[in-house]
Amino acid sequence: MHTHPPAIQPGTQAATLRSPHATNPYAAAGGAPSRATNRPFGIGGSDIGAVLGLSPYRSAVDVWADLVGRVPRETHDAVHLRFGQHAESFVAAEYERATGRSLVECPQTLFHPEHGFMFAHVDRLVLERAGDTALEDGRVTAPGVLECKTANAFAAHGWGEPGSDRVPAAYLAQCAWYTAVTGCAWADLAVLIGNSDFRVYRLARDPELEALVLGRAKAFWYENVLAQRPPAARTASDAATLFPRSAPGSQVEATAEVLEALQGYRARQAQLQALTEESESLKARVLAHMGEAEALSHAGRTLATWRSARSSQRLDTRSLEAEHPELAARYRVSVAGSRRFLLREGV
Repeated sequence: MHTHPPAIQPGTQAATLRSPHATNPYAAAGGAPSRATNRPFGIGGSDIGAVLGLSPYRSAVDVWADLVGRVPRETHDAVHLRFGQHAESFVAAEYERATGRSLVECPQTLFHPEHGFMFAHVDRLVLERAGDTALEDGRVTAPGVLECKTANAFAAHGWGEPGSDRVPAAYLAQCAWYTAVTGCAWADLAVLIGNSDFRVYRLARDPELEALVLGRAKAFWYENVLAQRPPAARTASDAATLFPRSAPGSQVEATAEVLEALQGYRARQAQLQALTEESESLKARVLAHMGEAEALSHAGRTLATWRSARSSQRLDTRSLEAEHPELAARYRVSVAGSRRFLLREGV
C-alpha cells in the first residue's frame, strides 16, 4: 500500500526542467513505464481534465490504462495532432497581434518542483516585453503561460465573454495545472472558434483551485497508478477497457444494487427505443418531402441537406477467397471479438 506524501501546498517555486527520457523515478514504487517515447511517466496538463472527470473525450480510466500499459498510446503521427500543431502556431501569432505581448516557445518538459510526476508541455511562455527572459537556470521566469485552442462554432456556448475566466472546465483545470507547475502568476487561453471568432481569456493563479486539482491528481497517482488499481468505471467504455475479455463459462450472482441498476437500464432502453422510433418517423416525413433534392430551405435559409456520399471502393473478400484461396490465406489475421452486452428476459 502506497502512502501519501505530505499534503500539497501550491508553491511559489518555479518549474524545473528534466529530460522526459530519464529513468522512471517511480518504477521501484510499483509504477509501469509509459508506452510513450516522447513524454515522461506521469500526469500532464492534457491528462488532468480526464483525471478529474471533466473531459468529454477521455476518462480517468483511459489515463490509468495508458499509464499502466493496458492499452497502446495513440500514435503521435495522427492527422488531428498534426493539425493541432499547425493551428497552435496560428493562434499564437494572433495572440501576439491582439495583445502586443511576446511569446517564447518552450519545447522542454517542465516538472513541478516538489512532485516529479506532475509535468507540463506548455504551448508558449508569455513575456510582457520583448527581450525579457522566459527561462533562467532551468526555471521559468516568465509571468504567464499561453494555451492555444480551436473550437467548433457549435461549442461557442461553452465560452464566456472574452477577457473573462469562463472557459470549459477541462481547460480551466489544465491552466490551473500549468500555473501550479510553472509558478506563473496567470495563464492566458487563446481560442479560435469556428475559424472566425478569436478570443483571449485570462485565468489568474488560484491557490485553492490548484490545491484541489493537485490533491486529486496526487490521489490518482498513488492510489490508482502506482498501486496498479483502476479507478471506478463511469461509462460502458470504461468497463470495456478494464474488462475487454470474458472468461468462458463464468457467471456472477447479481446483488440487489446491480438488479436495481439492470431494471433501470431496461426501462431506459425501452424509452430510448420509443424515442428512436418516433424520431425515425419524423425524419422519414422530412426525407419524403425532399425527394431527390439535396437541400431543404425556408425563407432563404438552408435547414438541412441530404447529399449522396462520394463513391468508394472496397475489397471483395468473398470473391478473393473463392478465386485465390492461398493468397487470401496469407493475409488473413485473427481479430479478437469485442464483448457484447445483451439483456435476457425475466428481470
